[in-house]
Amino acid sequence: RFRDLLGAVAAHPAMLFFLDNYTNRADVNQGGRVVPGINENYGRELLELHTVGVDAGYTQDDVREAARVFTGWGIDNVNNAGNFVFRANQHDRGAKRVFGLDVPANGGKEEGDHLLDYLSTHPATARFVSWRLAQRFVADDPPARLVDRMASTFLSTGGDLGAVLRTMAGSAEALDGRSSSCRP
Repeated sequence: RFRDLLGAVAAHPAMLFFLDNYTNRADVNQGGRVVPGINENYGRELLELHTVGVDAGYTQDDVREAARVFTGWGIDNVNNAGNFVFRANQHDRGAKRVFGLDVPANGGKEEGDHLLDYLSTHPATARFVSWRLAQRFVADDPPARLVDRMASTFLSTGGDLGAVLRTMAGSAEALDGRSSSCRP
């Protein structure tokens, strides 16, 4: 399932390190001035590349709010290929709103899990993931009808990627080898 992959990536030390989410922490007030701690890298990649796609209509505010959701998600030992750790003391405990999802105040790690649940079942994610799969395996500009059928399968199966790929592989569009943009 897509959600399983999304969760594994979000909490993987390599991703946390590569996108600097291990440094992502709530802004803090020190001596009357705000010291910023939010790192937007993972929030942006989550929306743009991993789920809904750049054309889904999310805003910069959504990126920042997603980053706030993932504050405190880190690595226990950065210098030694560590493991995932959630640091509650670095988490932004305020209320958040990401791409239509309200996240109540005073949460913890479950906020990130809830956002991943929401995005993994969002129709824009179903369409984006289906389009990317069809683009890779069928045509550079995949037929909209095929992408629609794949997205429908994605949604009706809870993101079962095997079912989505079977929808694609059994389609007339995938079996039509005459397309000049068809890839092996």
